[in-house]
Amino acid sequence: MAGITVSGGNKWRKALERLARKVQVRAGVLEGATTTEGQSVAQYAAYNEFGTARIPARPFMRSTLTEQRQAWINGFSALLKAGRTPDEALRRVGERMARNIKDKILSNMEPANAASTIARKNKKEAGRAGTLVDTGTLEKSINFEVQA
Repeated sequence: MAGITVSGGNKWRKALERLARKVQVRAGVLEGATTTEGQSVAQYAAYNEFGTARIPARPFMRSTLTEQRQAWINGFSALLKAGRTPDEALRRVGERMARNIKDKILSNMEPANAASTIARKNKKEAGRAGTLVDTGTLEKSINFEVQA
């Protein structure tokens, strides 16, 4: 069996053991995010992610995970190899995860909005006709957390 030798001895081993126990990075619409009207952003996000009878599915979370998962893993590994602490590496990966999800929201993903939706959005505020952008609440609600 191959072993890994890391300078810093016990400090690094203990940090990595803590990570292995149950540390995770979560990114997306975190618990408690609400609109200015007090509605749950998570519920709105789920409607867009999975679709409803009137809203087509636009899986911005699942597609970002599929597209970026390996890059996040490689980035975490590279940060550790570059000498970052596990906590800092997790924080930086979390920031990247949130940024990637926001980029997907702003990408105007398919399917296109209905003509009536585009007209409503353009009437409300010019240039806000993106498929997942109306008030900007969804994109602004994307965040990350490191859980121990």
